[in-house]
Amino acid sequence: MDAPTAAETIRRFVADNFMVDFERDAGPDTDLFEAKFLDSFGFVDLVAFLEQTFSVKLSEEDLADPAIGSLNGMHALVMKRIGERAAAA
Repeated sequence: MDAPTAAETIRRFVADNFMVDFERDAGPDTDLFEAKFLDSFGFVDLVAFLEQTFSVKLSEEDLADPAIGSLNGMHALVMKRIGERAAAA
């Protein structure tokens, strides 16, 4: 999956499942935890979605990284894991 498609897939999932209006309520760098769109239960769903959709495995360090709380952070992390997977193949 290319980067723009991955970004749109993540944005759509977050918008649909956590009721985030990225045109009005949040930007791509908004911390979705601080903005109260995402809580620990939602985070579990988000991680499962990212791992299943993009066939990646997120480490404990990934999950503790504050950047994963934003749309851009999620996208960067997913693309990094996809790149690592491709390099290992």
